[in-house]
Amino acid sequence: MKPIEISCKNVGKVFTVAKGTETVTALEGADLYIKPGEFVSLLGPSGCGKTTLLRLISGLEEATSGEVLVDGAPVHEPHPEIGVVFQNDLLMPWRTVLDNVLLQADIRKNRNPETRQRALELLEYVGLEDFSHNYPHQLSGGMRQRVGICRALLHRPRLLLMDEPFAALDAMTRDQMSVDLSAVAKQSGTTIVFVTHSITEAVFLSDQIYVMSARPGRIVADFEIDAPKPRELRHRQDPSFANKVTQVTEVFESLGVFKGAAAQSEGGIL
Repeated sequence: MKPIEISCKNVGKVFTVAKGTETVTALEGADLYIKPGEFVSLLGPSGCGKTTLLRLISGLEEATSGEVLVDGAPVHEPHPEIGVVFQNDLLMPWRTVLDNVLLQADIRKNRNPETRQRALELLEYVGLEDFSHNYPHQLSGGMRQRVGICRALLHRPRLLLMDEPFAALDAMTRDQMSVDLSAVAKQSGTTIVFVTHSITEAVFLSDQIYVMSARPGRIVADFEIDAPKPRELRHRQDPSFANKVTQVTEVFESLGVFKGAAAQSEGGIL
């Protein structure tokens, strides 16, 4: 399996709202390049167009301007070799854990002993082999998200798109999921595009980070993360990790996303 290569060239997206009488520019002049097998995070404030850019890459939306290329070909429709993990796990409550993972196989009409074995191996890899016959309501939030990741990986996608998959989890579960995902990324070798608001999460997981400005979303900086993978939580104590977090934070400070306490106190409302 060869991982997918992605490039976006001067990409813009304008949405029509208010019954067609107004427009909103979500993205403007976005340029990025994602190498095959790379883990890339799209990092920015709420409403900056991160999810829109992810949807353009997936083929669920078409760019208003510029072009999105997957393996050198323009994207006009969803790619069959893409897996998607959403912020909400979207598990079907009437299906068991195993049957939720096998949903991809049922949709593609290729459920067979091989896909069932693949599903069981994925569940074992993420530590859920003993829960294959449980139902979603019997699982914790982190366990449910692991099932969602297994479902997305079942058909061995060449590209995995993840839209803030850990946002609803508590801090400790989110840390563990980051460790798990780092291991999955290393083992699978697939290209991964990950949307997040968390600077530390992006630095921990990524090979490359693209920083986006507030709407209209523009890519204003990119950072390469040169650290061994898979990563463990102890790596967050390394000086190089802290330095990279500081560099990314300074970009958001320069954009006015973060404001210091002194600046707020000068003209505050309290």
